[in-house]
Amino acid sequence: MAEAKPLRIAIIGAGIGGLTLSTALGILGRNSTGNLKVDVYEAADVISEIGAGINFWPRTWNIMNELGLNEQLVKFLQDEDIPDDRTEHLVFKVRKSDQLKGRDIRDITITGGSVRLHRVHLQQTLLNGMTGQLHLSHRLVSYEEINDEVRLDFANGTTLTCDLLVGMDGLKSQVRRVFLESRELLKPEDRDPIIWSGAYAYRGLVDVDTLAGMFPGHHCLSMPMLYAGKNKHLIVYRVAQAKLVNVVAVVTDPAKENTFYDGPAHVVCEQEEMLRAYEKWEPEVQALLQCIKKPMKFALRSLKPLTSYVSGRVILAGDAAHAMLPHQGAGAGQAIEDAYILANLLSQKPLITSQLPKIAEIYDRIRCPEGNRVLEASRISGLVSQLVAPGFEEVGEGDEGVSDEMLQDLIEELSRQWSWTWKESAEDDRRRAMAFLESEIC
Repeated sequence: MAEAKPLRIAIIGAGIGGLTLSTALGILGRNSTGNLKVDVYEAADVISEIGAGINFWPRTWNIMNELGLNEQLVKFLQDEDIPDDRTEHLVFKVRKSDQLKGRDIRDITITGGSVRLHRVHLQQTLLNGMTGQLHLSHRLVSYEEINDEVRLDFANGTTLTCDLLVGMDGLKSQVRRVFLESRELLKPEDRDPIIWSGAYAYRGLVDVDTLAGMFPGHHCLSMPMLYAGKNKHLIVYRVAQAKLVNVVAVVTDPAKENTFYDGPAHVVCEQEEMLRAYEKWEPEVQALLQCIKKPMKFALRSLKPLTSYVSGRVILAGDAAHAMLPHQGAGAGQAIEDAYILANLLSQKPLITSQLPKIAEIYDRIRCPEGNRVLEASRISGLVSQLVAPGFEEVGEGDEGVSDEMLQDLIEELSRQWSWTWKESAEDDRRRAMAFLESEIC
């Protein structure tokens, strides 16, 4: 009789990854097992999101289709922004902009294009569709695997147990810290494997009408832009049915890459600081930044690649497993893929508690190599976007002497690095996971 009880799945973190997992477990399990009890534990006392725009590549959007969430999300898109799998779409027009008169380099296009959403719209869709119960003000302090369950200790004094623990609690994951300490991969006195890229990102939303009034004909009013320059770049695209422009302006100090950052993760900064960083750039970049009165400043950090995302009945996913730099627009997508693969493994057939470590192992076999691959690719894409590559060692900010051929070859490499986002499918990984499930769990 004990084995017939619902399997208790505890998800730590109610970000995009945690909410997607909860939602997917409900959708995929609805017509199959129905033997899962899902609880989501969030440290904050209210659900809120720092950030603005969020990017979905075709493989991520396909997951939204499989889960039936696409119909709700298209309400937040203009008709021309709804992707299809037959047409080539412009991903970014790339310009060299760290000079008084900018130069077009080339356009990056992919089949299917990408979907750009306001983060709050995605979050609300997932909150509306989540299964199980959401527990706010539950900050995990520690956990311990005891026999066939996991004991969870929270800062509010609550102690609970579950059959499977999924840590989706972000870059500074407490689940990951205990995970590494328990496997003797991290001594208690050591720092977490978080490294700083040496970069800050200034973020903000710009009203389309305001920008049009200040700079008629601005490129980003009609197309997504990548403004490239030495050790700096901007990613710019429209969101909220093209009423707003999402701006991410990145400034890097290469000497500080892979160092430890001890400041706040994000702060509101003065506009002047951001403008000073781009004071030698072309006028349309400066006009765009002048529309952001109170930019948010983020320290861009990532994880060193982990050798495994699982231990027994504990699974790391999302940023807790593979926090990456934003330069491939893939962080949220990778968290969603983690959730999708795991939800499929847990929902396709009735399971008993003793099978959960094997489920975790299959998940790790599929997701650890992929998450680590995209983590590294995101770092490289950031370097290429900032004209850091072989042959560009002597190119400085504002250098107009670099040839068009060199620039085009460099951006061609950037385009090649992004090709996995539409040429490969997460569905292939799901099928592999299901094949392992069928062959290894009777």
